[in-house]
Amino acid sequence: MGAKGMTEKLFYTDPKVFEWDAEVTGAAFHDGLWHVTLDKTAFYPEGGGQPCDLGTIAGKEVIHVMKKGEEVVHIVKEKPEGTRVHCQIDKIRRLVHTQHHSGQHLLAAVCLKMYGAKTLSIHLSMNSAAIELDVPALSDEQLENIEKEVNRLILSGRRIRIFYINRAEAGRYDLDEIPEGIERLRIVEIEGVEYNACGGTHVGSTSEIGPLKILKTERVRGHVRLHFICGIRLFEDYKEKLSLLADILEKLSTAQDTVLQKIEKIKKELKEKEQKYNALFDEYAELLTDRFIAEQKGPTAGKIFPDKTVKELSVISHKLLQKGMKAAVLGTILENKIILSQNGDLAIDCGKIIKQHAPAFSGKGGGTPVKAQAQFPDSEKLNEFFRFVTGHLGN
Repeated sequence: MGAKGMTEKLFYTDPKVFEWDAEVTGAAFHDGLWHVTLDKTAFYPEGGGQPCDLGTIAGKEVIHVMKKGEEVVHIVKEKPEGTRVHCQIDKIRRLVHTQHHSGQHLLAAVCLKMYGAKTLSIHLSMNSAAIELDVPALSDEQLENIEKEVNRLILSGRRIRIFYINRAEAGRYDLDEIPEGIERLRIVEIEGVEYNACGGTHVGSTSEIGPLKILKTERVRGHVRLHFICGIRLFEDYKEKLSLLADILEKLSTAQDTVLQKIEKIKKELKEKEQKYNALFDEYAELLTDRFIAEQKGPTAGKIFPDKTVKELSVISHKLLQKGMKAAVLGTILENKIILSQNGDLAIDCGKIIKQHAPAFSGKGGGTPVKAQAQFPDSEKLNEFFRFVTGHLGN
């Protein structure tokens, strides 16, 4: 049992405990939720980039876990009954976080060793995992080399050992960073790879991480963010993608080895159809604008169409100006958008009109002095703005 004011942390002493019995040492009601403390817990509290464990205490759902001093506080909606309670954590969630935390350590160590890319921050959740590195980019070749080396080390089954040292002993180990204000350091060693001061949960061997796959990179604040997946989550991701591929193959009536050729064929056919449609619409727009101009009483053409796209409105607008109209205000109910354009002879700035007045109608947009576009939340706001602009232009 933990000392008073201190929770015995089973996630450190025995990280493979997923069910246990404990004594309730405290329960306080704050902001509509119960904050429960136990004499011992396997619930890992959020910290160090690793999300907290979830589960139940006496059948009551634990929705968050946090650390307060040396105590672990469990947040529940309903107060657990009794003082002796049975606790259970979400085993899959814990394993996913543990695999990715150890995988992150290994990935970060390989990035640093191979290319001098130091990890600045980490992100772990049930849906994603990423590390941010202090380099602007990594080439495809570098990413492939990193992934190969990480998986080589995973397959080699390197031992992952956890031990404690006093702060004064830290100089004996090649630690990249030493946490401030902590006298007793928890060290995670990946055999032959690195030492790291860390308070998270870890697997016992690199082989328990499971295969690791780098998914993508993105540039953030001048650095590269590397997204990855491993272990259980990689297997689930593979199953989902395999099922998706099977559905695609069925819908395309093709096999896996010919699917790319099928897609290219479809893209080519769609492009040819689009070209034919654009040519037909251009002819239609000629007739439409002739009739449209004949119905207009002033130099500004204004109309809201129920089913045109913004791309189609742009073609119509261009032809109207070519045929002598000074300005055009065209809207589409289909996309709740308006295009405002002028031929350059008017002393108006289309972009400024949109920027200054569209927000009053819950719209947003912008553009140049001769052509601008705005988006509205619904057709009512679209019509209100249309009436305002056409009135502003004196139509």
